[in-house]
Amino acid sequence: MIFTGDWAQPVKEAEATNAMIAQGIDVITCHVDSPKVVVETAERRGIFTCGYHANQQPLAPKGYLTGAEWNWSKIYSDFATAALQDKAPGNFVRGGLKDGFVKPSAYGPAVGDKARNQADGVKAKMLKGEFVIFQGPMKDNRGNAVIAAGATYPQADGWLEQMSWLVEGVVGATA
Repeated sequence: MIFTGDWAQPVKEAEATNAMIAQGIDVITCHVDSPKVVVETAERRGIFTCGYHANQQPLAPKGYLTGAEWNWSKIYSDFATAALQDKAPGNFVRGGLKDGFVKPSAYGPAVGDKARNQADGVKAKMLKGEFVIFQGPMKDNRGNAVIAAGATYPQADGWLEQMSWLVEGVVGATA
């Protein structure tokens, strides 16, 4: 993992993408204001990407696998409904797949049937609230226990906003 230090640093984003590719990384994702640089750099270099916020498949027609898209129509319609009912919208709004706040992007051409079926099975469980992502025991990438055995956190749990660690197996450090 590489932190660029800002939400919009196209030069640093390209440098980070190229540095990871040079290390042998073959799938990249990002969490920046505009993923265009990262996704297009990965595509030009022949590696795969997973998107975030919006569908970026047009930026990487060969290497785009899938992504998580914010479903803004659901979020804003909830705000409008609250306003029409004279209720203030929440100032801290979280939700996941089950809540309709996010949706998966379409699969890219490199995703085979076996992977599609497995991902669709997990999606079905998530929509029913039967799949827990954050469950213990879980360690950070320094070997420290961060979620105790038996503990679970639903996808939109406020505790997750306090994360200042990277999960075991991730190379990098938090800022």
